[in-house]
Amino acid sequence: MSSGVDLIPAGGKLAYRCFMAWKFDRLIEKAEAHGMTEQELCNSDQRFALYMRVGRAFEACSEKEVIDFISDAMIGGIRAGDAEHQPDLVQMALAAVSNITETELNLLLLMRAHQGNDLATRDRYQNFLTDVENKLHLKPAEAAGVLYGLLRTGLVLPPDTGPLAESTIYGFRLTSLADTLFSYVSYWARHHQ
Repeated sequence: MSSGVDLIPAGGKLAYRCFMAWKFDRLIEKAEAHGMTEQELCNSDQRFALYMRVGRAFEACSEKEVIDFISDAMIGGIRAGDAEHQPDLVQMALAAVSNITETELNLLLLMRAHQGNDLATRDRYQNFLTDVENKLHLKPAEAAGVLYGLLRTGLVLPPDTGPLAESTIYGFRLTSLADTLFSYVSYWARHHQ
């Protein structure tokens, strides 16, 4: 079986390695800041599988903020003990963010900051909408498009159907998988300080 690097023409292999190197350097830097060695990131079958999942996620993104979020989630999943005790859960959480963009991540983070799990109340919706426009510079219809795109991740639930369902962000909710993912990042942040 060949790796992704084997499929790249000879001239592109160096570019691929350089493209990926800074991402793994960032992961290792964050792990070391948390008192983990590079070897500890992949010293069991479950951790190695997680490390490979992160590598596939790194292939699909280029934004530092997304790289950091994925790295924090992996480290938090290991530190929380779920990498060994609930490896499928950590794998699913990381798979959910393996192809997200910085805009999608920022919208998820903003949802998390605003509402816990529900934008279905008018007050929460209005405050969230104001922040989406001011902080992310997205119009409601653009944010709705991004949120509908995020349905593919399993991190977001759609609003109930109705006359506003396709043009607004009213009623979108984070899933329990999103809660798990954010708990790993929070675990890392809480224990990093």
